[in-house]
Amino acid sequence: MGGAMAGFAALAAGIAGAAAQQWPTKPVQFVVPFVPGGATDVLGRLYAERLGPALGHPVVIENKPGAGGNIGASYVAKSPPDGHTLFIASSPGFTNAAVLSKNAGFDPLKDFVAVTLLGTQSFLFNLNATMPPNTLAEFVAYAKANPGKLNYGTPGIGTPHHLGMELFKAMAGIDVVHVPYRGGAPLTQDMLAGQVGMMLGSWVIAGPHIKSGKFKAIARTSVRPVTQAPEIPSIAEQGYPDFDVETWFGLVAPIGTPAPVLARLVKVIQEVQARPEVRERLVTIGFDPPPVDTIAQFSERLARDVTKWSKVVNDVGIKPE
Repeated sequence: MGGAMAGFAALAAGIAGAAAQQWPTKPVQFVVPFVPGGATDVLGRLYAERLGPALGHPVVIENKPGAGGNIGASYVAKSPPDGHTLFIASSPGFTNAAVLSKNAGFDPLKDFVAVTLLGTQSFLFNLNATMPPNTLAEFVAYAKANPGKLNYGTPGIGTPHHLGMELFKAMAGIDVVHVPYRGGAPLTQDMLAGQVGMMLGSWVIAGPHIKSGKFKAIARTSVRPVTQAPEIPSIAEQGYPDFDVETWFGLVAPIGTPAPVLARLVKVIQEVQARPEVRERLVTIGFDPPPVDTIAQFSERLARDVTKWSKVVNDVGIKPE
């Protein structure tokens, strides 16, 4: 009996392996939950253009914007788990959808399986150049001396910029007022005009203004250095060792997608990531090349972020909409 079971298992593994070699049998969809031209879309297209030749079938971008990314995620969650429809997720938006929405239409852990990281972004802690502090320690002291009098802007409630700053406020014990905007462009304009004192922003947004001297970058949010500005110290090394905020962008698949298909996809994507021109292009468009994680490591990161950001949302008191 045991020999027969072992034989069946070997046969099943052989069939699964053969299916992975035959996959894909048609174009592969990368679903982007935002409009064309944004960071997720640009990142997806970078990979799609290079993966098609390696897979033998086109990889196409399907933009399905709406509901903060939930429409696209819900669509993929309900798609056949055959490796032909995949979702480009980002954290914390994807990971905290269940606590920010009354009906997100999906569960990031129950409806999806992690595949691989595509890129990461750290934020820089930017002050308007007219503000007195020049270091993080000076800023915390300044904020404590002026409770409730300082403000910070974000592209909106529940964004990583918002949650990251709220996490830092809690760790530093400071009272700074949140001013939400409808996107990063109007926020940046008000920051330049001095209407807002501080903001978390990626190098793509903040870099030109740091170079011009209009922003002061006093820290980065991630433990990992920012590729474009490695000299900027982390918040962790400036007295808050548990602080590590990094937005990641990664590929996830509907639960039930065959493991051999996922393994082949990861192998091909990581081969593409290893190309110098791809790594250079990632930096040019504002991303840090991701660490080479296994599927298991990315799964752990996904689960960890669901717990981490759900707690921040609940602690801040953001109500689901």
